[in-house]
Amino acid sequence: MVSCFLSYYKKYRTLVLLIAAGSLAGALLELAFPLGVRHILQKELAAGSWQTILLQCLGLGLLYLLNFVLLYGISYGSGILSANMENDMREDLFAHLQKLPFSFFDNARTGQLLATLTGDVAETGELASRIPNDLFVCFFSLAGTIAILLYMNPFLGSLVIVLMLFKGLHTTWLNLKLRDTFRATRKEYGQLSAIGEEALSGVRMVKAFAAEDHMLHRFVQAARQYLGARRSSFQVRSYFSASINLFTNSINLCILLAGAWQIRQGLMDLGDLVAFFLYVGIFIKPIMKLVLFVETYQRSMAGFHRFYSIMQQPVEKGENLPALPPVQGNIEFRHVTFSYGTAKPVIDDFSLTIRPGEKVAFVGPTGTGKTTLVNLLLGFYKPTRGQIFIDGHDLAAVSPASVRSQTALVSQDVFLFSDSIGHNIAYGNFDSTREELKRAARAAKAWDFIQELPEQFATEIGERGVKLSGGQRQRVALARAFLKDAPIVILDEATSALDNITEAQVQREMDKLARGRTTLMIAHRLSTVQKADTLVVLEKGRIVEQGSPAALLAQKGAYYRLWQKEAGTIAEKERGSGK
Repeated sequence: MVSCFLSYYKKYRTLVLLIAAGSLAGALLELAFPLGVRHILQKELAAGSWQTILLQCLGLGLLYLLNFVLLYGISYGSGILSANMENDMREDLFAHLQKLPFSFFDNARTGQLLATLTGDVAETGELASRIPNDLFVCFFSLAGTIAILLYMNPFLGSLVIVLMLFKGLHTTWLNLKLRDTFRATRKEYGQLSAIGEEALSGVRMVKAFAAEDHMLHRFVQAARQYLGARRSSFQVRSYFSASINLFTNSINLCILLAGAWQIRQGLMDLGDLVAFFLYVGIFIKPIMKLVLFVETYQRSMAGFHRFYSIMQQPVEKGENLPALPPVQGNIEFRHVTFSYGTAKPVIDDFSLTIRPGEKVAFVGPTGTGKTTLVNLLLGFYKPTRGQIFIDGHDLAAVSPASVRSQTALVSQDVFLFSDSIGHNIAYGNFDSTREELKRAARAAKAWDFIQELPEQFATEIGERGVKLSGGQRQRVALARAFLKDAPIVILDEATSALDNITEAQVQREMDKLARGRTTLMIAHRLSTVQKADTLVVLEKGRIVEQGSPAALLAQKGAYYRLWQKEAGTIAEKERGSGK
């Protein structure tokens, strides 16, 4: 995990070296100041040359100014390094998420992923800037200060080192406590983000079921758990900071006592003791920086751990496989079996051949695997056993992206982006001209309402198309499919959420879309599949009947029973409404 983190420095070697060199120069300047003060106190002040004292103080002032310039450059460079590395990690994470299989998202929570994509990566970026700066400064300052302290007074210098070793052992123990508390905090933050994202995304559902109090209770509970985790981390952090303060005061007290004793014994003069105290002050500064660094390190690595765990997830297989050549639309399922995990197979030894241009409808009770077949064809999941072919090409031997590029999907749950209508129609075909958009919109009967909008294709439609009606959203999805002009069309319960009048209107455009293309239809309303060439009736993932709608009705089998059940439900609804 650490090697993964360090790999992000490779692009910025020059900047890292400049920051390190600047940190080294700044540390050397810090070490030079007390020596200058010591020289003035011991030599020039005793000599009484005021002019010399002024000149040497002016020299010290220039060194302070140079140190200011160095610190400014180090701070600015560290900020740039942090922002760049944070951006690189965020782009890599987003690109990796785009390549992960559907099975990953089945078990992931969007809020947790967003928390990692934003907060966790930001925390890691802060650490990135501190490593070349703080670590170099601390290392050189501590090493240089200890060397000078031992040179000036071996006894006092050794005393400082012994005290520092005790503090080092204490800090190691605290470091482990900090790691655990920060990981717990990031975990609870992810939970809180997930609940907040769900509540805001589903705000209409929450309000429709008057569940505001329930949602508030869930959010407050998660917020309090997050608060509890933060309190635990504050307790450890506060103890850490207070212990550093105690350590600093203890060093000063020990040096004061030991130094006073040495002055009384004639082993040390007052100028050396003052210089020694100045160097101890310099010695304390990198320790305080290390305290902040350790805290930042544990907090950032807790976030990076979540980043790293996602980056280790295997990407969707087949990305580097050859592309599927242009196809006519001959589809064959050959003994396909599929199950989600270790559960009972959803699709069980399924075999079916669909000819180019044929319209095939899949019907059956809920949970019989109709949508799963579509997901397998699109490569969202891989068959547990068996093979799927398009024009004789095994889909396991071609890239999933090339299969999807020759397939147009119109589903029940139309997803529209928070952008313009034009952007949503052109999604996947971003270079489309306005005339191409207009032709697709006309084909889907969407142009009628688009041209009445103030900005037509440039009209913003809100999150998930909230400013459009259900029928309008469905027509935008159809226009998207018309624009794609794919040889294979999948209509996954595309009208189930519409009223009867709107459904009939949209159905005519769907028939137009399916004309001359291999079409797979999934429907609960049997009235929408009467124009299918072939009906496939599924039960428990297996084909129980197959044939034309009229032939299956005449057989009075599984399809006939579904038809009778739907007809009875419709009649019952009509009697209940008084029609």
